Amino acid sequence: MIFEHETPEGTKLYFGKSAKIKRELENHACNVFYKYGFEEIVTPYFSYLEHQQNFSNRHLIRLSSQNNHQISLRYDSTTDTIRTIKKRLERTTSHQKWFYIQPVFSYPTNEIYQIGAESLRAQNLDELITMGLEILDYCGEMESFLQLGNLKILDLCIDELGISKEAYSSLSIEQITKKASFMQDILRLNTIDDLDAYLPSAPMFLRFELERLAQKAKSCNHKNILISPLESALVDYYDDMVFKVFSGNQILMLGGKYQIQECLCCGFGIYTDSVINLLLESKS
Repeated sequence: MIFEHETPEGTKLYFGKSAKIKRELENHACNVFYKYGFEEIVTPYFSYLEHQQNFSNRHLIRLSSQNNHQISLRYDSTTDTIRTIKKRLERTTSHQKWFYIQPVFSYPTNEIYQIGAESLRAQNLDELITMGLEILDYCGEMESFLQLGNLKILDLCIDELGISKEAYSSLSIEQITKKASFMQDILRLNTIDDLDAYLPSAPMFLRFELERLAQKAKSCNHKNILISPLESALVDYYDDMVFKVFSGNQILMLGGKYQIQECLCCGFGIYTDSVINLLLESKS
């Protein structure tokens, strides 16, 4: 029996104070985006299954169109945004900086509200990090941490170890450090000072990418910066520099560089629901 007051698990309901916070956060984000020259895009809730980055993904909510084509509810705004711009809008606009404020959906009934931005110029990552942090300034004095990683470092380490990514994922930290002493050194790097001290003795095959990570961290304006050289991709299309902002156990923002539709891009997503939850907790 389903009671009248119940909503499906994973769906969202905002009202009163929470709805006001959501609207103010989204309005603040719009002002920041426009200040940096971004324009808004709203992609369809539905897309053809074959247009998904990974249409075998079990988290996709699948449906059939009136012509019996396989379609899905929007699972990821990044892939839909870049595909739409490159394949549909490129003849009508040359703009390369876009933002969106819209939910994504995953199986079985999960709604996830996001504020996101995509730049079709990968060199704009510094601007995107600055812009994302400025949006999160809406949270006031809430303590957060900016964690930076470089996925190419992990790829190089795995190649040096001579194992597959799957094999690496199955190993414990103790097993990994036994295979190569340099892995133990890298695992100890947590701050910019740690990285600077390690660079002169770092293996040559890693030095360039470690230096890139150090430069990126030094360009960021945040009081709590963490270094994660062996960070793995939380989003499967990220393949270079990545970053996330978290407070407590909540991830507030996730971003990085990626390639979709043969285009080198960068972007981020702010998890609106997590931000609202933390703000409600802090004001209760």
